[in-house]
Amino acid sequence: MERESRYWLTAQVGVKATELFEQGMKNTWQWAEGGSFIRLFSDGEPRYGQQLWRLANIWLKNQNLPKDYGYRKVWREGVEVAMKIKGSQGKPRRKWVRQEHPFTAISAKKDVHANHNEALNSSIRRRCSAYRRRQNHYAKTRSGLQRAITVQRLIYNWSRPHTSLGKGTTPAMAMRFAQRPITLYEILTSRRFQDITT
Repeated sequence: MERESRYWLTAQVGVKATELFEQGMKNTWQWAEGGSFIRLFSDGEPRYGQQLWRLANIWLKNQNLPKDYGYRKVWREGVEVAMKIKGSQGKPRRKWVRQEHPFTAISAKKDVHANHNEALNSSIRRRCSAYRRRQNHYAKTRSGLQRAITVQRLIYNWSRPHTSLGKGTTPAMAMRFAQRPITLYEILTSRRFQDITT
């Protein structure tokens, strides 16, 4: 999720294996790569950071390495990655994953949290029966579950206004992809949304 706009970038389902995290991080990095400053917060799953490290690490040259800095392989300048430590409910504990570039400003601890993602996860469980019932209603196969979560992502991004963004503003409007909320009828009858679901 893009933090400022609350735009839900990607939705992928599958077995909780390395390949799933690898594909998810590749998609996320395509969105973030062009930015000058990137903060990534994960919910305690180390494989997010491991996969991003493969995409965003660099080697510092000797002439660019401060004398008091003991690391050569670091994140690209402007990239900061933090992970929530699981089981820390009520005790905000987090750790920074890998070493930052020496010229990257580190965020204050009060700004490092995954609350927005956790709120989205709770919303998915409330609104999508496939995630809260053992019967896996309408999603007995992986393709069915992918279809169900894709529908949730479309509604979340394009149709349902988000209160934290202002009155009547959807995440797609905050990203300047749309000028107004898109109705479900428009989504279901327009081929223009085919690229968004892939």
